[in-house]
Amino acid sequence: MIRSWRWPVVVGSALTIAAVPLVLRVLPVGGEHDDAAALLQRIVAARGAAYSGYAESTGALALPVGDEFNDVSTLLGGRTELRVWWRDDDEWRVDTLDPGGERSLRVSPSGSWSWDFEDNRATRAADAPAGTVRLPRADDGLPPALAARLLSGATDAQASMLAARRVAGRAADGLRIRPQDPQSSIDRLDVWADRESGIPVSVEVYGRGESRAAMSTTFLDFAPGRPPEAAISFTPPPSARVRISSRFDLVDAIARFSPAQPPDVLRGYPRQDPLAGTRGVGLYGSGVTQLAVAGLPGRRARSLDRQLQLAAGSHAVPAGTAVDVGPLALLLTRPDRSGIQWLLTGTMTPAGLSEAADELLHGQGAPS
Repeated sequence: MIRSWRWPVVVGSALTIAAVPLVLRVLPVGGEHDDAAALLQRIVAARGAAYSGYAESTGALALPVGDEFNDVSTLLGGRTELRVWWRDDDEWRVDTLDPGGERSLRVSPSGSWSWDFEDNRATRAADAPAGTVRLPRADDGLPPALAARLLSGATDAQASMLAARRVAGRAADGLRIRPQDPQSSIDRLDVWADRESGIPVSVEVYGRGESRAAMSTTFLDFAPGRPPEAAISFTPPPSARVRISSRFDLVDAIARFSPAQPPDVLRGYPRQDPLAGTRGVGLYGSGVTQLAVAGLPGRRARSLDRQLQLAAGSHAVPAGTAVDVGPLALLLTRPDRSGIQWLLTGTMTPAGLSEAADELLHGQGAPS
């Protein structure tokens, strides 16, 4: 008799347990906020707050780039699984999980450790100072980080409420931001913030005329509060290959060694204050309208130009070669009078990007 009902009970219990996350997600959420301005301020005030969890980031931006940008292409054009322990903006750990293995980045005031489990390789480096120009990395795909970047400069007039939902089994209030800048390529930004902490737990970014999010990131497991220091600390295994490295990537190289000098103003946007000693890279705008330009010397520019011309969606414009991938646009200009080719990318309309390229080629931006 016992055997006759044992397996139905076991199977039924398993199905019940498996259904719990779905039930938690669809349960109605009461007590919703009805003041978009107040919710925006709560989200802004929660910037840098401590938390831990597991998130999935999905991008629909298929970047036509080579080896130096592989990690960026994966972050913006694929599915990324992230585990995070965030104590504050100066002390955190983010693990990236993919079929090829696991990589961990741990940052503390004394520097950073990058650990590749599959390659058994650990790299120690000084962390980049705040405001340093760099390529996107895994932590930029977390909901709090993406929301902080895109909400900078958001105003009450741009904000409206969305229906609350459950994210990671927790009540989250929804906020929509619609840009008022006609040069922005983003149609709307939808953010859901954890009701208890105000920390963004889900973000969706939509390009103009698009019904599918160009990028989305959400927590599947989330807990506000400061994780233990032991979760961040790292000592390389005895068998690991360890190297000490100064922070270096392609953007860093351009910023330090390019002879180009971006203008103080481009398309009406003032250049963000550059760090001392950096040249070649200019950042303009904020929030949902951002533009980055980099002056590339000949060999590097020619290599990228060949990649862009072979990419799907590539097309010639008067200023050079352009590729549009959702709300993110890229344009590589022809050489200017000094032989520099400018790479422009950001959340700006194709027309706005072409006009910015013309300013760079013809010196119409305010000089530095």
